[in-house]
Amino acid sequence: MNSNNTSISHPPLLSELQIAEIYRLAMVAGSAILEIYNNESQWQTNQKSDHTPVTAADLRSSDILVTGLPRIYDCPVISEEALPSYQLRAQWETYWLVDPMDGTREFLHKTGEFVINIALMHKNQPIFGFLFQPTTNRAWWGGKRFGAFFGTPENAEPLPKSEVNHEVLALGSRRSHWQGAWRNRLINAGYEVDTRSVGSALKFAHLAQGLGDLYPRLGPTSEWDTAAPQAILDATGGAIVQWDGSPIIYGKKDTLNPHFIAVRDRSLLAVLID
Repeated sequence: MNSNNTSISHPPLLSELQIAEIYRLAMVAGSAILEIYNNESQWQTNQKSDHTPVTAADLRSSDILVTGLPRIYDCPVISEEALPSYQLRAQWETYWLVDPMDGTREFLHKTGEFVINIALMHKNQPIFGFLFQPTTNRAWWGGKRFGAFFGTPENAEPLPKSEVNHEVLALGSRRSHWQGAWRNRLINAGYEVDTRSVGSALKFAHLAQGLGDLYPRLGPTSEWDTAAPQAILDATGGAIVQWDGSPIIYGKKDTLNPHFIAVRDRSLLAVLID
């Protein structure tokens, strides 16, 4: 385990062993989620201050990750369900940023489309991302210095480099509104546009895997929703940016993201951004 050093001047580079340890830790957290998922009497659903749901599964996964991640790489952890004060986290150069269960509504609707998001941050930028789906034990991970892969560490397959043709598949949630200026821009540029509903951060995983082309987001999200996916998409030639093309800013006091567009191929941004 690395010593805890919040003032290092260069970004950490995780080893293959550490990435395998992240996968095993995610499996432990995922098993805890599934134990509750399969026993509705344990759900204990509450509403947070922003009126979004939180379950016992969110909290149990958070406890496991907050305890376990510093044993893999020793730096502080910011979790959606265990958020340190801004005064404290503003001092951290390197930290884990975690959504212990992205897709709580998918959990409650029993779709299985929920994931664990784990990002390693350096100077408020995601340098490594890891997504894990408990219902399949499948993971997606990577970053610019790591490459990008999916499957399991023992049976990893490289994620494809970005490539888009004139048939564009847009991904969104089951509550998405599929009409908008972004769609008109694509059609006017000669693209055929189709849509598909996918839950949680699996939308980003599908982009990275070549199973979709863009994810237009016009609703509220937080930094832990996009950090891990951004690191992975950065490694495959994709991107997550604001609608004016500017980058997502991390390390904010309120942790809230602006509306954004995620693409598997950066060439689409020339058509999509305002």
